[in-house]
Amino acid sequence: MKQEIFSTVGAAAAKAAPPVTVAGAVAAGINLDRLVVVLTIIYLAAQISYLGWRWVREWRQKVRP
Repeated sequence: MKQEIFSTVGAAAAKAAPPVTVAGAVAAGINLDRLVVVLTIIYLAAQISYLGWRWVREWRQKVRP
């Protein structure tokens, strides 16, 4: 029962995060176009980091028999 509650709360928080972030940034005075640029840069950095980590992990698995 507890696990189901945590799962439901986590899903609701994940769904609410983008609108809350945008509303908070607009309230703080950040233009929406600048917010999109900043979030795009963060997303690209995360994707590049993940890809690099995955390549290193695959390389290490091939090196070790």
